[in-house]
Amino acid sequence: MLFIVFLSFILFNFRIASKISNKNFDEILLTGFTFQSLSIICSGYLLSAIKLWDNAYCWSILPFFVSYTCYLFFRNVIHLPEQIHSSSFKLIGSSIQQLHEIYKQQRKTEKTLFAFIFFGAAIITISQLFLLFYLPPNEWDSMTGHLNRILYFVQNHSTAHFVGTNWNIDTYPKSFSSIQFYPFLMSGFNEHFFKLPNLSAFWILFVGSYAALKQLQIPFKVRLLSASLLIFTPILLIQSTTTDTDIVLGAYLVCGLYYLIRFTKTKEVYYIYISNLMFAIAMSHKITFVFALPSLAVLISYACLINKEHINLKHLKHAILSSILFLFVSMPTGYIANIIHYGHPIGPNTATKHQSIERAGNFSNLVLHGSKNVARYFFDLINFDGLRNIQWVENYQEVVNQQFRNLDSFFNWGLETSTAFTIVPFSYTRKFEFYNGTPIYGSIFLLIIIPAIIILLVKKRPTFYYFFFLAFLLHFGALAYTAAYDPWKGRYMISSLVFLLPISSLFFKPFVAKNKYSLVLVVYLIIIASAFSTILFHSRSAFVSTHHLPTIWGKSRMELLTVSRPDITNAYTRFDEIVPQDATVALATINDDYEYPLWGNRFTRTLIPINPFEQGLQPIPKEATYLFFSKSVIKPVSTDIRLGTDTTIKEHIIVRGEDYYLRKLK
Repeated sequence: MLFIVFLSFILFNFRIASKISNKNFDEILLTGFTFQSLSIICSGYLLSAIKLWDNAYCWSILPFFVSYTCYLFFRNVIHLPEQIHSSSFKLIGSSIQQLHEIYKQQRKTEKTLFAFIFFGAAIITISQLFLLFYLPPNEWDSMTGHLNRILYFVQNHSTAHFVGTNWNIDTYPKSFSSIQFYPFLMSGFNEHFFKLPNLSAFWILFVGSYAALKQLQIPFKVRLLSASLLIFTPILLIQSTTTDTDIVLGAYLVCGLYYLIRFTKTKEVYYIYISNLMFAIAMSHKITFVFALPSLAVLISYACLINKEHINLKHLKHAILSSILFLFVSMPTGYIANIIHYGHPIGPNTATKHQSIERAGNFSNLVLHGSKNVARYFFDLINFDGLRNIQWVENYQEVVNQQFRNLDSFFNWGLETSTAFTIVPFSYTRKFEFYNGTPIYGSIFLLIIIPAIIILLVKKRPTFYYFFFLAFLLHFGALAYTAAYDPWKGRYMISSLVFLLPISSLFFKPFVAKNKYSLVLVVYLIIIASAFSTILFHSRSAFVSTHHLPTIWGKSRMELLTVSRPDITNAYTRFDEIVPQDATVALATINDDYEYPLWGNRFTRTLIPINPFEQGLQPIPKEATYLFFSKSVIKPVSTDIRLGTDTTIKEHIIVRGEDYYLRKLK
């Protein structure tokens, strides 16, 4: 019954969206996504405040009310633009018919190209759906933070400030917790539905990018080729089947960007409000959205510049009013709580000094080492990520890497030897765990983006291309200068790619104009092969083995949950066999320990962390029936059960597991 309510809620939001944007099918999808995200986030705030965050009955009713209230606000207060009424089904039908007619008129090479793109996308979709329902969540941050804290919030009936073992449990923004929890709750605590927001965001990124390119008046075939790059981008493919958060931030960004571009075309006040609304949702999602603010400022300035004759005080008034109004969306997510408890919107000093600009020290150090990070992240992009899972490609990549290493040595850059502003030291020979676990753009950057940038710079183009290129540079620079280098942070470049897509269209335009697609076909075949390789060989969801790593076939749930930490699998399996599903377990663990698997496959155990972040070891609560602990936290006694770790595993282990013990208390 709850799942029917869940599906009804999704359809309800798209129905509302059709009343607002029903002359434009892609805008219906983006608006429905926006309203759905807003209503879930606001419902989460309200239910948390009254300690009913985990109540299924409230979640079955409140989001509908919030969505409809939002619709009434736009209809009666903002005054929607005049609409040409047409049903969504007619729009879908006409779009399919139009595509079919265009396809029939194509030449043989052109048909082959789009056929490969279509069938490639179909195989990607089937793979995503299979991994959604076959593979449990097993991404590192989710095992220690994102999903783990959702279960603590369920246990506490609220998302209120809660100090867990890992610092991100109580300091990360909490709006996405509601987004992830809603499908999980409405599916009857089915953990596979934790991944649904990421899969949705993957396709919203595609639709939003296509819609934005359409508003920029880029020709149909060109914008289809450019937007389709997103379907085959390695980092997007990885995040579409996990529970990481950056792909959702990218979806929020592309929606807000579409509304901003749409405003430049229509001058409607409605688009000012809904773009600011989406940017507020993005800010409520993750603090790294601030990386995009300088880029957005540039694009907003451009929008004002080209529309200076049509923009008046009314637009300025609504821009200021909407910005203030939607602070109420972003601030309750946890930033205020962080200021109250830690004196900083991000969190404790340990976190800010480790991951933020403060690690650089003084301004001169920031300029020097931030500039080195620009070079480091750029060289991370000069990789055939995805294809590198194939050994002969990796051999070729190492030849290329050596040339860059020689340049580094000749100019004395010190990119590998200097570690002053790095979390993980940079290496031209990017470790398998990084190019396999967090690939970035791969062949798309080498074969499409770099040539497109060269085309942009050698010949005068329409002005908006240069503003998007500047927006990309600012976002890329923000990543390099505002935090220490970390190869895992290639995932932040999902948002950078949003600004690059309009530029990528410059690569395709000459071929489409001349109706010559042979080279485009070859390039796309490489890109599609890279995408397939990314999915097939990814270590956390491997269909096929690479580098002697196991596949996902024939594995137990615990083996799949701990696939990136195989040295702890046996210890966690023994814990799950010994401890009853309804037990209350005190946890004396450390920041890097996985806690999500300890809840059990029915999520009925009660977990109480007694070594909270930076607060030291606390007394074991009286209600606890078991104690699970790391030897580094509590010294074991002779009656404790040693669960242990496998110390024989040496390869592909980023952080070693602790020596784990279990103590029966009652």
